Amino acid sequence: MESIANSGMDIWNIVMMVVVGAMAGSLAGFIIRGNNYGFIVNSVLGIFGAVVGGAIFNVLNITPGRGIVKMISDTFQVNLPLNFVGMLVSATLGAVIILFGLKVIRGGK
Repeated sequence: MESIANSGMDIWNIVMMVVVGAMAGSLAGFIIRGNNYGFIVNSVLGIFGAVVGGAIFNVLNITPGRGIVKMISDTFQVNLPLNFVGMLVSATLGAVIILFGLKVIRGGK
């Protein structure tokens, strides 16, 4: 019975990862390119961006978005995961770094 509960949490984590990845990839696409790449590419870009951004914030010992989600939840009565803003900021920064690196490698095209 416990494995069913754990798999439900795993599914929620995967859904959250894809949603945050798509949002972060879209934001990064708009920042670097001026438009996005479509849902699948944005999601993959955002997920890889989360790895890069997470590593950067880990090294700097910074937790992005601390307290912002609590303020949003208290003000608007919306229940977001406590690390939602941090995940979005981290993934977006990482995705921007990836896109910028690719742009440099490709010669600014």
